[in-house]
Amino acid sequence: MHRKPGRRKRRAAHINREWYWNSRMLLVQQQGWLGIREYDRRQPACHYNLHIQPACGGLDYHNYHIRYLGIRDDKHVWSVVDAPYGKERSRRVYTFSRQRLIGEVIEAASALLVTDVTNDVGDPSLWAELAEYLALVLFDLYRHDQEKTV
Repeated sequence: MHRKPGRRKRRAAHINREWYWNSRMLLVQQQGWLGIREYDRRQPACHYNLHIQPACGGLDYHNYHIRYLGIRDDKHVWSVVDAPYGKERSRRVYTFSRQRLIGEVIEAASALLVTDVTNDVGDPSLWAELAEYLALVLFDLYRHDQEKTV
């Protein structure tokens, strides 16, 4: 099939995303997406953003900035700041013993983070879809920090 000259296929509005979700159980439909790894001026600079907004578009209801802070007091530490439209709404810190295997730590951290996000959003369908991707995000942030320190 050929396209007419001068016509291009439009790209999705969110081209830099790893995961995408549409709500199923909310009166006001929402969408969410997890972006690719980003860098900014904050420390640590490496982070991922998880956006939740109305399905019709507009300002984010939630914009979670997920960062691995490294090992502090012999514990793995991740920080999640919810800052929609640049205004900080909440800050959560997840700490886990360094004595456990990193796979177990990431699995536990992912489960807690997904539970918190699901509770914020209010749609249980989010949990199953997001759990797998957040575990990958947490591991990527951990691995990036390890490569940086070597």
